[in-house]
Amino acid sequence: MVSQKTIEIVKSTAPILKNSGKQITTRMYEIMFDNHPEVKAKFDMSAQADGSQPIKLATAVYSYASQIENLSALKSMVETIALRHVQVQVLPEEYSIVGESLLQAMKDVLGQTATEEVMAAWTEAYQALSEVFVKREHQIYKEQALI
Repeated sequence: MVSQKTIEIVKSTAPILKNSGKQITTRMYEIMFDNHPEVKAKFDMSAQADGSQPIKLATAVYSYASQIENLSALKSMVETIALRHVQVQVLPEEYSIVGESLLQAMKDVLGQTATEEVMAAWTEAYQALSEVFVKREHQIYKEQALI
């Protein structure tokens, strides 16, 4: 799914994400809502206002970084998030909006720590994870169509 080098780099960033995750995800939402206000309707704005949504996303990003080589450990988290995405009708193409915003937020918050190598690894890792979500959400849509 991702290269061994990417796994190593992403895992090495886990402690940084544990400490700066909420700052990164808060910045990500600022970037995303400024650049793509059309996606705001898919988010619980009260969870934005009280900070709970950025915390949830920061926890998910940290979990991914920590377990990138063992995605089965994240199955429950992926399922919960995928079900929520289906509920609010997240579209596959919207993952690029989130990814672009998240990667920019990482650069903004981490500064010099966000080297080209780190950003390349996170780009690859994010793409792989977004494919996991798109695939699972597609399956959920199909299952719901059968009901």
